[in-house]
Amino acid sequence: MLCEAMFEKSGAALVAGEVTGPERDASGKLIGARLNSGDVVPCDALLFCCGPWTDPKVMLGTDAAGAEAMQMYGVKYHSAVVPTPGGPEASLSQAIFFDGCGDPEVYPRPDGTAYCTGFPDDAITVTERPGEEEVRPDSIAKILSAVRAASSGGGGPSSTSSALSAAPTEEQACYLPTTADGLPMMGGVPGQKGCYVAAGHSCWGILMGPASGEAMAGLVASGGKESGGVNLGPFDPARLVS
Repeated sequence: MLCEAMFEKSGAALVAGEVTGPERDASGKLIGARLNSGDVVPCDALLFCCGPWTDPKVMLGTDAAGAEAMQMYGVKYHSAVVPTPGGPEASLSQAIFFDGCGDPEVYPRPDGTAYCTGFPDDAITVTERPGEEEVRPDSIAKILSAVRAASSGGGGPSSTSSALSAAPTEEQACYLPTTADGLPMMGGVPGQKGCYVAAGHSCWGILMGPASGEAMAGLVASGGKESGGVNLGPFDPARLVS
């Protein structure tokens, strides 16, 4: 609803498609975003913001120098949503980070469930499509065993005294986007006038989202001159190809 209201107020529109690269005229000026359908969406600025699917070959071209250095990676996390005792009325208000039992993380929710995660995979170049991430049963079992052991008061992973002994209502997996040096890429795409990138925030995307959005909006609106009072120097994509 928030996005719909934003589109209505701004006059913007959502176009579903896969961008294959920037479209430029004979002088090299950016004139649009080229889609895999062959269509071109007219624009004078193009922001790449696709999390772990932010592809430097699309931003820079398949043969462009620096595409490998700017590679975006994904760290796969599995998670399970588990009902908690007492339902919504008894929900905890703090996230819990256990020290031991594999150091799992538990995020209680106001609906009487807890989001449980841990045991990330190594960073890889993501090949799974968005929404088609494989959920491995052994990874889910590992998380459940760890959080149940950690919350059982010493009774072990099979203890019925665990606050997280209920069967999960959801089992899922996602990727956290990250770069070679662990810092986000935010700024102009090197050698691609009119193109910008904002990705690689790892687990801090929600926290850093508002400031990142303000900074990138300022950068795009000013043609790369201003970043809304946010210092983007440490996050400049050029650092990876210099």
